[in-house]
Amino acid sequence: MHNDKKAYQVDRTPTELLSDLLVQLKFLRQECLHYDAGDWSYGAQIATKLRLLLHQTKYSDSLLAQITKRFAFSCPDFLSLSTVRGELPNKGRTDFVRSPLIQYQMIHQPEVPPVLTVQPLSLESGKRYTRRAFKTWWNGIDILLIDRQHFLNRKGVVCLLANQEGGAHVQPGMDEKAALLRRRAANSLQIAAPLPDGQTRIYTAEIDQVLAAVVRTIAAETLYTFEHAILPRCQIALSADEKD
Repeated sequence: MHNDKKAYQVDRTPTELLSDLLVQLKFLRQECLHYDAGDWSYGAQIATKLRLLLHQTKYSDSLLAQITKRFAFSCPDFLSLSTVRGELPNKGRTDFVRSPLIQYQMIHQPEVPPVLTVQPLSLESGKRYTRRAFKTWWNGIDILLIDRQHFLNRKGVVCLLANQEGGAHVQPGMDEKAALLRRRAANSLQIAAPLPDGQTRIYTAEIDQVLAAVVRTIAAETLYTFEHAILPRCQIALSADEKD
């Protein structure tokens, strides 16, 4: 963990650090509400909040790392909403954009455009989900495949949106992976559906929305883990300190 504090800085108290965490989680929920209201451009802002919470560098500590150190508990396993248990099957041999953190919605009606709308995953009541060690969950498993050659894990998707695609910065050059999706230049999933007249209608996935949908799913996983595994431990630690 990075410990090079500037001479004019002082440590946050445990109460202050927990308060700051609660504020950041509130911000993340607010960005998610904007996305859920139909504005998927908020995916970049969701990514920025996730980066602050989760991304550790040699120059700055993630809020997750600060919290687990200050309150002296091991990082809990993170909830995984992935539709597969490990690496995606046929990785490197699939000719379209894939992710186990999204789903596609098709409305098979003549008056509706022939598109597969990208949707994030959300928790289903009563369903049992896998949990993974944070390191594996964050950067150990690829969760987005773009054609045969580009693979991204959760960290890669979050940092791509936050660092280059409008979260915290807009770079003059566009990352090739982002360009393939944004310009719909990568191969999209297509589904053929029969029409009553015997013709076939082709529905094509809107891959320019994939990155935002993936980070929305990551946000759901993150919020659940903080609310159910991290915040309770912080509260227990604070209560114990108050009794001493």
